[in-house]
Amino acid sequence: MGKRTRTILVTVLLLVGLGWFVAWYKLLRSVDQPAWIAATSRDEFLYGSVGGEKEAGIPYWIWLALPRIFPEYMPGPGGYASLGFSWEETREMPAGFAKKRVGYIRVTGNCALCHTYSISNGPDAAPTVVAVGPGHTAEATRLLTFYKQCAEDPRFNAANILDEAGMATKLSFVDKMLYRFVLIPETRKRMLAQDRVIVDEALWQHSRNPKAEPGYRRQMQTLRTGPETADRGEVLKYLDTIP
Repeated sequence: MGKRTRTILVTVLLLVGLGWFVAWYKLLRSVDQPAWIAATSRDEFLYGSVGGEKEAGIPYWIWLALPRIFPEYMPGPGGYASLGFSWEETREMPAGFAKKRVGYIRVTGNCALCHTYSISNGPDAAPTVVAVGPGHTAEATRLLTFYKQCAEDPRFNAANILDEAGMATKLSFVDKMLYRFVLIPETRKRMLAQDRVIVDEALWQHSRNPKAEPGYRRQMQTLRTGPETADRGEVLKYLDTIP
């Protein structure tokens, strides 16, 4: 093998290796969620990932942009909160949504998506968010309907979504290309197909049949050791009804 041939071979191998590394880094690299989420069982239940990123999840900047681009498909003002999801003060996103980087930042649903609810404290006070209660899927159904309506609208395109995302962050050139040519078209296709998108199969089956996937019931029981919060009494009352 001549020197020129060896040089070409090494160059090709380096380029292939670099390509694999970039693909792993941008699509598969898993990063732990912030430490505050795992600090208490309550925050982990409300905002922790349950592993749905392996087969579900919406790229974060699409998740953020859609309520801003398509407010007419929401029941009212307030973004995702208008769909009925509980939103604690100071938190970035409603309870039931987990934000985690697996390659790119993804948003998936967790158990709180169908188990958390709010108790009104009057028009001038923030509601009390109760971490867990009887399962309800109406909000998740409205969410999927919202996503399908967005995907059917011709304004669901890379230009509009990237413009909206650009008001909140500065994406790198590679990330812009990833969103433009892969993530936005693929997400739209899944929403049009009425894919559940936000939750994986195991969590979806649990929402339809609470006796399925006992691991999720065990996770709810960890809330017994949670901090003393305003919803503590309601949480313990509900947990006592779970076999």
